[in-house]
Amino acid sequence: MESNERPLLEQNWFWITAMVVILIGVFSPMLFTGKIIRASDVITQLFWNVKAVKDQSLLDYIRSFPDIFRADWDPLSDGGRTLEGGWNAINLLVHRYLIQHFFPFPASIAWLAVLAMCWGAAGTFLYCRLIGIGRFGAFVAGLLYVLCTENASLINAGHIQKLEAVCWFPWVFLFLEKALRNGRLFHYALAALMLAIQFFHMHWQISFYSCLAVGVYWCWHVGARFLAERGGYAKPFCRDVSLVVAMVVLFFSTIAMSFAPLVSWSQQSERGDSVAGTVAGSGKDKGIGYEEGMSWSMPPEEVLTFVVPGLLGFSRQEGGDVPSPGQVYYWGRMRFTQTGDYLGLLPWFMLPLPLIFRRDRYTWFFTLFMAVTLVMALGKYTFVYRFMFDYLPAFSKFRVPKMILFLFAFGAAVLTGRGIDLLEKEAAAREKLRWWLAGAALSVAAIGALWFILRGSAAWLSENAAEYIAAPTRYQQNGGGLAPQRYDFMLRETAIAFGVASLYLAVLLAWFRRWLPARVVFLSLAVLLVADLWRVNQHFFVLTTSPQSDRRAAQNDIVRFLEPRIDHYRVQPLSDENAHYYADYGFANLSAYVTISERRYKEFLEGFNLMSGMPDIMNLRYVIMPAADYEAQKGMLAGKYVPVFASSNGSVVLENRTVLPKAWLVPSVAEVVDPQQRISIMNSDPTFSPAIVALTESRPPLPLAPFGQSAAAGTAQVKVYTPNRIVVEAAASSNALLVLGEKYYRWWYAWVDGKPEEIYPVDHVLRGVYLFPGIHTVEFRFDPLPFKVGKYLTLASLALFAVMLGREWRLRKRVKSEG
Repeated sequence: MESNERPLLEQNWFWITAMVVILIGVFSPMLFTGKIIRASDVITQLFWNVKAVKDQSLLDYIRSFPDIFRADWDPLSDGGRTLEGGWNAINLLVHRYLIQHFFPFPASIAWLAVLAMCWGAAGTFLYCRLIGIGRFGAFVAGLLYVLCTENASLINAGHIQKLEAVCWFPWVFLFLEKALRNGRLFHYALAALMLAIQFFHMHWQISFYSCLAVGVYWCWHVGARFLAERGGYAKPFCRDVSLVVAMVVLFFSTIAMSFAPLVSWSQQSERGDSVAGTVAGSGKDKGIGYEEGMSWSMPPEEVLTFVVPGLLGFSRQEGGDVPSPGQVYYWGRMRFTQTGDYLGLLPWFMLPLPLIFRRDRYTWFFTLFMAVTLVMALGKYTFVYRFMFDYLPAFSKFRVPKMILFLFAFGAAVLTGRGIDLLEKEAAAREKLRWWLAGAALSVAAIGALWFILRGSAAWLSENAAEYIAAPTRYQQNGGGLAPQRYDFMLRETAIAFGVASLYLAVLLAWFRRWLPARVVFLSLAVLLVADLWRVNQHFFVLTTSPQSDRRAAQNDIVRFLEPRIDHYRVQPLSDENAHYYADYGFANLSAYVTISERRYKEFLEGFNLMSGMPDIMNLRYVIMPAADYEAQKGMLAGKYVPVFASSNGSVVLENRTVLPKAWLVPSVAEVVDPQQRISIMNSDPTFSPAIVALTESRPPLPLAPFGQSAAAGTAQVKVYTPNRIVVEAAASSNALLVLGEKYYRWWYAWVDGKPEEIYPVDHVLRGVYLFPGIHTVEFRFDPLPFKVGKYLTLASLALFAVMLGREWRLRKRVKSEG
């Protein structure tokens, strides 16, 4: 009897398993080690988060699920901050908990990234198979998408969640393509779910670009179908529109518990539309601001790094080691970069083949897709992205235009898979292949010619690119000595690129001449691709010793000194120390690294004066300063800051003797509408005394004493202080304004003696409540409305998905039984 089983090489699971094995092998140095990825985001934040998950039992994790549906205020970092619950949905991704909890710590951090890459490779493989690419071509495409330096080097920056989001993108296109083919709501819903899961990884710019790609892909399909069917497409078109609208509604309702809070938060953040950047010629304020929004635009000359990856140096994480001999860090026109753009050389040999031999809607789409995303990545260097930034929604909320290159990489992977498929199936006219090989040979020669051009351009580079090629770095200050190092590195990397390209050409020529068996040739191409990308990626993957994971053992003497004294006051290091370190021990800080801050607070910090009343109103009681800096500034600091502790690490702890309590009453207010004027008064006006007068933005609703005519208004004492709830008992001797040393934020509510009262912005960044004479209990609660609405929409959508998946399972079970 003949077996109906297909050969191993004809089974998709075999190729997916092979990709997983290769990826684990490539990244094994960071997977089977006690060290961690040396990136500041990992060392200072992710390490501790993963450690907490590792220590959390499965039962405690299940019990913590109700907390996912509560928005919290973080009182410790950056003067207090929140995403209004927009971050919570990441905790719905159960697979992340399982990886962090059950894999060995701290290597589980790297496993998060690598298993996401395995998932992205599998999604790319299955998408390629769906559109007709053979298994080997799909296999190469899957490896290319996740191993290309554009994506893999995100590990170097510690951008694990960004990489995870990138790796969900192929699954979006997979289910969208299925939906377009069969017109089923189920697959449209799955595409929406994949987009939602990508969004839940909390990298909104990646999700934004993915949504744009989905819209373009759907329009491209509809346009192609209209051209093919003309009038016969009218009724199906209405159905397609209805289905895509349903997909959009499902997507937004699913992400509502994140999206609604983030939209609300962004309006109060520095990326809101009242920040400095203006639309050219319109006078309108625009988002993050033009200069910041155009940061990390890809300089046009860096397109050459697609061929010569080390042309402008190889980046390492910016807070890392001193370069070893022969190691040259990035020196191009961007501020700095932690990642690369290299896709390997194989795509540039394969991309012409689909355009020559398979010019269908997929080839044209991904060709144009690559062209458009590359132009967008150039950012400020073309009018295209400038127009989008100025006039299209959401573009002004993001920076790093080159981040869109993950879509460029996906397009290159798909077209590379199609090119290999054409060669493997020999579905191309050999005469045309002669011209293709001739073009490939000319391309290799061009790389060689580039080497000769660079060989004779030392003087030209010194004259025209001196600002960059000789620019010092934080590691190397001998600017003059850097130029020859970088020049030699350019020559070496160009020579290596020429050698790799020549190897590819030799393998392709061997295939064309049939000098080697086809399987040997195609296996050689895959090995060359992996080796080529591995060589470049190794410049980006750096490990370091893990921080001391026992927090008590990791305590420095400053922590031990402050623990019994800090109460609800704040501490701020004025050194290289990371403020997050102290936040880990429950000490609130005035300023810590955050990607985006509230607009008001950023303005406050930009005008901050340590010798003014600004640190007093923010309850900044302790300042940590290097001893040498204190000695140099002792005369200026005397009278306000007094040394109270000398640390063994060479720092001095200074106590602010004029700091205000967490809550106080002022008898007078001064109305100052202009924000810059408010900052200026707080920063430098010697008559400003925040203990007896407050700066407000509107007239008080009740009469207060004129400034200077009342010395005191009463007392206030904090009785309850938790992240989401603060209770103050105040005894007002006259009409007064209760000022709380916490940030003003829209979704804080106040009750005075059980009755709701309005919270007013005070001193630009604080919150205040007006009181009549008497003893009052004032309660502040954080309860953002967008999150409350959003979580119910998300829960409803997830319930709907569960019903749809159950129905699909029953249908398939019925079909199987009937078949």
